[in-house]
Amino acid sequence: MGRPDFPFFDCDHHCERARTGDATLGNDFMNHALSRSLLLAALVIAAPAVTQPVWAAPETPRRPNVVILLADDLGFADVGFRGGVIETPAIDRLAAEGVILERFYTAPICSPTRAALLTGRDPMELGIAYDQIHPWYNGGLPPGAESLAKAFQRAGYQTALVGKWHLGHTQAHQTPNAHGFEHFHGHLHTNTDYFLHEREGGHDLQENGRSVDATGRYLTHIQAEEAVRFLEERDPEKPFLLYVPFTAPHSPMQAPEATLARYAHLPKKNYRRTYAAMVHEMDVAIAEILAALDEQGLAEDTIVLFFSDNGGFYAFGADNAPLRGEKGQAFEGGIRVAAAIRWPGKLPAGGRFDARMSVLDVFPTLASAAAVEIEDDDGKIDGIDLWPALGSGAPVPERGPLFFASEIPVPGLIQLGVIDGDWKLVQVVRERQTETQVRTLLFHLSEDESEEHDVAAKHPEIVERLAGEIRGWRSRHPMAGYRGTLVAHPGWVAPYDWAKAVTPGELLQPSWENELPLPRALVDASKERGILISEEAVQRIEAKLARERAGWEKVAP
Repeated sequence: MGRPDFPFFDCDHHCERARTGDATLGNDFMNHALSRSLLLAALVIAAPAVTQPVWAAPETPRRPNVVILLADDLGFADVGFRGGVIETPAIDRLAAEGVILERFYTAPICSPTRAALLTGRDPMELGIAYDQIHPWYNGGLPPGAESLAKAFQRAGYQTALVGKWHLGHTQAHQTPNAHGFEHFHGHLHTNTDYFLHEREGGHDLQENGRSVDATGRYLTHIQAEEAVRFLEERDPEKPFLLYVPFTAPHSPMQAPEATLARYAHLPKKNYRRTYAAMVHEMDVAIAEILAALDEQGLAEDTIVLFFSDNGGFYAFGADNAPLRGEKGQAFEGGIRVAAAIRWPGKLPAGGRFDARMSVLDVFPTLASAAAVEIEDDDGKIDGIDLWPALGSGAPVPERGPLFFASEIPVPGLIQLGVIDGDWKLVQVVRERQTETQVRTLLFHLSEDESEEHDVAAKHPEIVERLAGEIRGWRSRHPMAGYRGTLVAHPGWVAPYDWAKAVTPGELLQPSWENELPLPRALVDASKERGILISEEAVQRIEAKLARERAGWEKVAP
């Protein structure tokens, strides 16, 4: 299937330049301004002798634009700058012109990474840690939560999301427009068909809540075109935040025939050929976005961040070598991803950042780089600001442990991990009906990044300490948060159109509060498995019960 016509840019021109690696994709555009001292000198010379000196007000520095490019299930080794065999010149360009983030960590699966990216909060506390948000789930990001897009929007940024959301789809407050994105073009779910744009038989392509019919057009092409359209139609007087979470190379494994032919030398087994074609198409889309930045003279003023939402999945053609494991696992191959960040003139071309960085850190780091204020009065932002370390070589702040969890793809088989300094503990928990089995492995990452040598038997005290850290972390999970499921409840059916099925805000109460008079004993008995209700809610229930008991005593015979 060929690339469709689109009125906003010359697709053939951009695509051919990207495919051939045209070096003219860069530009020499620079914004020059007179310094305050030169301006003052000019004013003094030109002014009559009897006038007072004229001082120019200092010009407010323009905030940088921000573009976040997110791959979906990309293998660690499947980019050129990691030695991959798939052609990724655009991604490699970002790595060459920017800084490679050598130890960038995500969650092992989709939705938790996206939640951490946009909120800076631990997905465990959001109830989105063990599983992705399936079509039959009705939860998502909580209403009123601070987000990357909200913070940048308050700072005067234009905000847009083009691509996959995957953070809630049933109620209006869960959608991208409710979380700070003024413009949304894309789909709410994962696993959306690349040509039919359907999930579970329901149409899943929209623009700001209105269904869009583009049946037959390849989804990655649409995402590239819409991202470029935003760049061309934006207000040039305002900075922008553009978030492009690609669907590729996530399943379903589909690619245009011409691109499949380009990788005919790769095997069909485990979809390797199709996967390569999907990665290639994503890279061409990235090239088009970078070309649009170049042609508008925006490259020097724009931070571009690229990474994958988790490691690649071997069954669908990915390669995470030399790392152990894959998507859905707490081994490095599931959580350490290819990543790079570029800001010409601010970050060194060809640089490498060796410190550990988490997806939790993206929000506070980008906000710091752009001088954007985060509203975090309750201290719920878990990420740390790494911009001083990235931008000026300042010492990397100390951080606590990083945690990982997944109950995908096998319900009841839970992958857990914690990294604390150089030590990493992995637990594989198998929950059966009457027993639970736990396999524990300990690795020293600075000496064994491929996790080939389990040293748990040699360091039982470290195993015990890190296992305790994992228990404490898991106890913060809301009791009603999501656990692994692969299919819907027998009583569920899908809508015909996902955009039309969202419950509008006017039909919903502004918030929810538990009505059941749950006693503290019940809450305490459940705390190993997570948070049933908050401590504040328990105290309110206890106060209410105390008042009721006092009333009983007054009327007692």
